[in-house]
Amino acid sequence: MSITSYLKRRVCGKAASIIKRVVLPAGAVMLLLQLFTTSPSAPQPQDLDSLIVPGEAIDPILERKIDRVHPTQLHPNLTPSSWSMATANITDSHKVRFKGHAITNQTVTLTLMSSADKVFMSINKKEIYRNLGDRGIHLVVLNQHTGRVMAARVFDTFSVGVEEEMVEFIDDIRDGRVLVFAVLDEASKNLSWRGRNKLKELGSRWSDKLGYRDMWALVTRKGGLKMAETYSNVATADTGYEWGGPVFLRTDFDLEEQSDECQWENNERNEARRVFCRRFEGYGAMCDCDVTSWANVFFHADSKLDEELRRQKLYKELGVAILATDRPHYLYRTLKGLWEAPGINRDKVVIYSDRPQREITALARLFGVYLIQTGQPATNVSKVNIRHKVQRIFRDVMGARFPPESVLEGVLPDDTLPPFSTSHLLLLEDDLQVAVDVFKFLHTMIPVFEMDPTILGISCFNYYGFGDVANSLTTVYRTQELNPLALLLPSRTVHEHLAPRWPKVNASSEWYLPLRTALLASPGRALVYPEVPRVRHLGYRGVLINGAVQHNFFRDQSLSLTTDYHITEADVQNVELSRYEARLLETLKASEPITFDFCKHDLLYKENPVVMFVSYNGSRSDEDTFLYVMQCLRTWHAYPEAGWRGVWQLHYHGHWLSLVAVPLSPYSYLKPDDYSPVTAPSSTTATTSSSTTSSSSSFPSS
Repeated sequence: MSITSYLKRRVCGKAASIIKRVVLPAGAVMLLLQLFTTSPSAPQPQDLDSLIVPGEAIDPILERKIDRVHPTQLHPNLTPSSWSMATANITDSHKVRFKGHAITNQTVTLTLMSSADKVFMSINKKEIYRNLGDRGIHLVVLNQHTGRVMAARVFDTFSVGVEEEMVEFIDDIRDGRVLVFAVLDEASKNLSWRGRNKLKELGSRWSDKLGYRDMWALVTRKGGLKMAETYSNVATADTGYEWGGPVFLRTDFDLEEQSDECQWENNERNEARRVFCRRFEGYGAMCDCDVTSWANVFFHADSKLDEELRRQKLYKELGVAILATDRPHYLYRTLKGLWEAPGINRDKVVIYSDRPQREITALARLFGVYLIQTGQPATNVSKVNIRHKVQRIFRDVMGARFPPESVLEGVLPDDTLPPFSTSHLLLLEDDLQVAVDVFKFLHTMIPVFEMDPTILGISCFNYYGFGDVANSLTTVYRTQELNPLALLLPSRTVHEHLAPRWPKVNASSEWYLPLRTALLASPGRALVYPEVPRVRHLGYRGVLINGAVQHNFFRDQSLSLTTDYHITEADVQNVELSRYEARLLETLKASEPITFDFCKHDLLYKENPVVMFVSYNGSRSDEDTFLYVMQCLRTWHAYPEAGWRGVWQLHYHGHWLSLVAVPLSPYSYLKPDDYSPVTAPSSTTATTSSSTTSSSSSFPSS
């Protein structure tokens, strides 16, 4: 007997038919009515504490499943604004709670917002930072004792290479500081393993997952524990557009009462360091407690050379002027490099800044250098601001007089005292790294101004100064092309060629236009520059510089790292016009002609000179072959630079390689009759042209 039959007969008996025909159909009808007529019940409130990982913000995916009361419902008189956190739907349930954490007088509340178009931060409802337009990762450094902002930087990690600068900056921050990170717009495209690993070291668990246009925020302590983190993914954000939803974070932390001031020896220099390091952050050895003296902040290269250069006549006639903007950490790196170079006359260093800036002023006081705040009127053309600033430098330091139509009202005030006067001026920008032998090189080469009046200046920079083609510390070249980075100018050039032809007030040209005009006005005029650069560009942001330009064209340039070499008097004399051309002709005649594709093959190491005749007529439309050859040599290939009469010379694999442009160069006649000028493969011509067109504007001012 089956179980069904047993239940019918033994349990239900005569009621089995009634259950089958009445009870079961009635139950089915009631169930259907219940499903179609009853509204869904409201979800039961959940315990938010169970959704919070200690040290984390609420997970953005779980966050949308939780009902919350809007702050305007709790406070009817609260008026939301574009910057009010009332519009951010942040309630007490968003706070990060730590077990056993008690609110004291030292507790502060940090609130921040990260979104596609703005970043905002506040402490105890007081705004400490906002930004509406700078793409990338925003980093604000807070003092753990006072809660004050010590540094604020933006790293556009959408651009290649910028993460390297971010990692270096984080490494230069002292342990214990509170670091606040937030994303604006996009920050992941070129954030590679190096940057992500650095963020993981700081406690982040979302840095590996940060994707294109995701939003992210992190509050952590350098060398300590993470305080809070939140993240919004594009794929899961219910925003209706192509960015992750805005993320909001609120966390409490206690300010530390015990001071962390370094126990340095009490003296004037260390006291200046203490004052500076209380207010600013990100300066590495300058604020490192283990670096106990001012002298130990700097690398000391060659004290004997320093004493030798101080005894030279030109020591007191060589000044340095630095063009500074709103990049104090760049300026610090430039000043530190100058202080480490033997032969620096520290009494003749001046910084020219556009307007009063607290951190730049503090740096000038720390190093004890002159600071001139030009206070020039703001314009929309940055190169015009730079031109007015350089004009002020030439007037103050070299006593130059300019035509009245070139002087903007207020740019050259009559009631100011010059910082110093000099006959030779090294003009630097604040994003340049100076080599340890820069003053040795300049002191050695300055006599060429008296020897050859056709030389208008000395540049410490070489566009082609990459490791594969620049390895001779004693080789110096002439060029009729402009090379205005790290330029040493004698007073003769400023008074005779620059000041009288200075652009008019309403012109939009750069400051170096008169110098370019002077170089082209008379055959034989030139600038000289070293094969191995004595200065290199390190800035990732500026007027004409961004991360991609710095990474692709300047990042791998060489820099002289020693003072152990000797430029002979004969080497200096060979730069004089007649001797230089005689040596160039002799070298070309003695060189072995080659046709070689450096992209496909590697030239054997030898020491014999070689020459390659390249098809190039000097026009923009015909530079593809030249740029292809330079790219294959792994050197500068944005546009042709720094040639002399259509000839470029490089040291490559031991060879002194000369590239002669045919028919541009007057030395084209040296091409053998059976030699066909080198041309780029047809498959690369279009690529080379298109890749350099966008970069072919000059990058002299950053």
